[in-house]
Amino acid sequence: MKLKIELGRQGNFIFALLLIHFVFFGYVCNVYAKAIGDRILFLYQIIFNPISILSGIILFVIVFIMVIRENFFEYGIRNSIWLIPFIIVMSWIWHWFLYGFDLGIIGFYFIRFESYLTILTLLGINILAALIASIAKEQYARFITEIKVIET
Repeated sequence: MKLKIELGRQGNFIFALLLIHFVFFGYVCNVYAKAIGDRILFLYQIIFNPISILSGIILFVIVFIMVIRENFFEYGIRNSIWLIPFIIVMSWIWHWFLYGFDLGIIGFYFIRFESYLTILTLLGINILAALIASIAKEQYARFITEIKVIET
């Protein structure tokens, strides 16, 4: 049995993870510095805060770029859903980085109502960005075929 992993197909997903880690969380930590507290865990508080409203736009653009670069929009939508657990784990890592390692934060996360609001917010942003990107890609493909028909 030969295990073959095609990194070419997963390149967009890995690129999106790196952008989320460095650009999205970098922006959030740059805006709030050490005063972020538990808001790094409950990202809906950051995304809907007027001080850092750009963070939601950054997340939307990252998912949009990831989906538009995929060959099949089904893969892009699937990958946008798979980003959600990674974003949550990254928020735990950033919290550990800022306030020290504590595994109790995982249990604390899932007993709070705010965590489920965060998950629904991330799901909404990611699905909306993925659907808009897939529609835009289909419209662009239709436009290109119409241009080719007109030229011939």
